[in-house]
Amino acid sequence: MNSKHFQFQIIVRLLLITVGLGFLLFYIFEDLNYIRLFFIVIFILSALIELFYYINRSNRDTKNFLEAILHNDFTLKYSAHHKGKSFGLLYDSFNLVNQKFIVASQREANEYQYLSVLVQQLEIGVLSFDEKKRIHLANKALKQLLGKEELITLNSIKTISSTLYDSILQLESGQSELLKVTIHGREFQLSIKVSIFKLRGIKFTLVSIHDIHTELDNNEMLAWQKLIRVLTHEIMNSVAPITSLSSTLNHFVSQSRASGQDLTEAQLQSLQEGLDAIQHRSGGLMTFTEAYRSLTRVPLPHVKPVEGLLYFQRIASLFKPTLVHSNIQFHMELPKETFTLHIDPDLMEQALINLLKNAKEAVEANTGIIRLVVKRSSPLEEKSGSFQISITDNGGGIPEEIQENIFIPFYTTKSSGSGVGLSLVKQIVQAHKGEIGFTTDQSKGTTEFTIKLAGSV
Repeated sequence: MNSKHFQFQIIVRLLLITVGLGFLLFYIFEDLNYIRLFFIVIFILSALIELFYYINRSNRDTKNFLEAILHNDFTLKYSAHHKGKSFGLLYDSFNLVNQKFIVASQREANEYQYLSVLVQQLEIGVLSFDEKKRIHLANKALKQLLGKEELITLNSIKTISSTLYDSILQLESGQSELLKVTIHGREFQLSIKVSIFKLRGIKFTLVSIHDIHTELDNNEMLAWQKLIRVLTHEIMNSVAPITSLSSTLNHFVSQSRASGQDLTEAQLQSLQEGLDAIQHRSGGLMTFTEAYRSLTRVPLPHVKPVEGLLYFQRIASLFKPTLVHSNIQFHMELPKETFTLHIDPDLMEQALINLLKNAKEAVEANTGIIRLVVKRSSPLEEKSGSFQISITDNGGGIPEEIQENIFIPFYTTKSSGSGVGLSLVKQIVQAHKGEIGFTTDQSKGTTEFTIKLAGSV
């Protein structure tokens, strides 16, 4: 049975079965011989079984091929020797598919190795675990941070810091948190961010843990340096003229005592003016100090649900009367549907009025336009209640050289003013766990301050 054609082999087997059936009929009806009939029946059954086995061989090959793929075994090779051209094409396809899977598997392994090396090189701790809290990935930075080489489940982290463990479990996808924890007697400032994804039907949680202690120290030092520069400038502006006037007035009195004569009318006038100037400048310094005290005593927000439409209508009612004599245009755009803010209404009102007041002072009378827009942060976040509040003016824009300083306490370019307004606004927004930023375009003459508020605090 070494024929090279599958069809020929089938035909030969069918012919043998047919011949066998012919002999069977002959010995039944013409020359009854039970012994021969027995052997002929055995022959026919054997031929039929071998025929079915041969036909099903290709099905078994296909089955083995598919099972090998299911078990990621791509090492099988198929030969169509003695099976004909059609089987040759089929098995060539099998081998080609196998080769493709081998290449894809090698590429996947290489990419996995590359990503593993990349993750291990990160200075930020990376952790991945499944729904059963089994850890699938923990990079070198995380193990160094936790001081533990083997991390099997999240309970391994719980034994090190229950605070960190609770924070990881409580954060939802996309959320982040700043956390102060103590690990092996050392205090760390950690920035934690969580993402959730599905891979092959299994839900994984990916956590990044970054020790930001150094960055916080550097930023704190930079903030102190900027604050000290502003404080020094303001204090020197007050102390320098006071010192100079005090020296001049002291000279008048010393001269009068030395000569034994009373002060002249001109000297008395100069003395009076000097004392008035000292009193005025001292009052300004006292006002500055009070402003500093108010900035350091911003109360914690008492957050509650506030009906948005009524709230902003009230703010507009407070602000519009201040524009009557200046012909400055004010426009407000609110969501058409009812919406709820989770804020401290008094503190947030103070922040918004401050921004509107700054916008009013920036624009020109008769040509000024101020716009207040409230909208949801994004359609994907509608259920979370996140909102974005924008206040835009056409006051010429903020010069580039002062942009990085506008939120620094006591920094101001106005002839009058304490310079605490925007700093106070930023503190109030941050107390609500929100964000504030601005964009400015001097070519268009516009500035936009944007407050992003989360759904709840």
